[in-house]
Amino acid sequence: MHPHVRTLILLPILALTRALHSQTAPPQVLHTQLTTLAATSGLASHFDQARRTTQPAWLAYAIPLIPGMQLDASSSGTLDLNNDGYSYTHSDPSPVSTPAYGALLFHIDHGIVERIRIVDPTRILDAGNQPFTWITGVTPAESIQLLATLARSSAETSTQRGKDDSRRIFHSALFAIAAHNVPAATTTLIEMASPSNPLSLREQAAFWLSCQRGREGFLAVQKAARTDSDADYRKKLTFDLTLTKEPEALDELIRMAHSDSSPEVRKQAQFWMANKGGKKVAADLNGIAINDPSAEVRKSAVFAISRLPGEESTTRLIELANTSKDPAVRKQAVFWLGQSRDPHALDYLTSLIKQ
Repeated sequence: MHPHVRTLILLPILALTRALHSQTAPPQVLHTQLTTLAATSGLASHFDQARRTTQPAWLAYAIPLIPGMQLDASSSGTLDLNNDGYSYTHSDPSPVSTPAYGALLFHIDHGIVERIRIVDPTRILDAGNQPFTWITGVTPAESIQLLATLARSSAETSTQRGKDDSRRIFHSALFAIAAHNVPAATTTLIEMASPSNPLSLREQAAFWLSCQRGREGFLAVQKAARTDSDADYRKKLTFDLTLTKEPEALDELIRMAHSDSSPEVRKQAQFWMANKGGKKVAADLNGIAINDPSAEVRKSAVFAISRLPGEESTTRLIELANTSKDPAVRKQAVFWLGQSRDPHALDYLTSLIKQ
């Protein structure tokens, strides 16, 4: 066999071997007693055993990561696991290098999960003289099920007692679910966003559906925006629709701004459609300022128009100030013209004073 042909055949095999090794090999951890266990009895049993210990400890395993996620603010040096900094950043403007697998870490102290982190498994970690257990052979389904259970229980505790620590855990658990590069992560987040869950949990699930789960996540959020009976939840979804890259998201915001049954939702949709759509939505906002049956929504539309870019804002505000039949809308238009730095706005206000 020709040497070049042999090389071409071996390269994919070597890449697969490295990927498989990254799933099973523990990261390098300093200042710890490192234990490696196989998940032959299931992840849940290992997790329950870790929660029965009376000292702080770390439990970790590998998960497949979605593309486009950059783990840890810095990719070099030793990572102190016991600091309170965030363990990830996400870069939208351009693609980033993402490892195929991340190390999902749980910090457990006297049976309580105090922290959930995802780190690059190639980083050197410092466990701060606490035991570190690495579990091999964990399936994504087991991982997502564990995280979903933690998210539900922590959200319930947070709702009942208002504990910040519980709120942080369910936020982190939902992020970790969203980071899994498997379809089951989307399915689980959709279930978490359903009306049977606490509002705080639903809102976070919808957030991650929008910004991390692609088209399927967007479609789930769009469906909820059209069918969910909770106006507070739909109001939150208007922001989530600005996070997705799906082009239909702007159309959905426009629909909500025009026809949602709740005036508060319509007002919020106006705000975010102005931020996301710019000049594309100027005519729609103008129509809402003139035609919406709610006086508060009409006034809110004027504010949204004031956030349009460039001269578009000034032109629309002057038009409303001159032609609107609603005195409150005319007053709002003049007010926001007064906040503008556009010379045309100043000229118009000067002409009003001279009249």
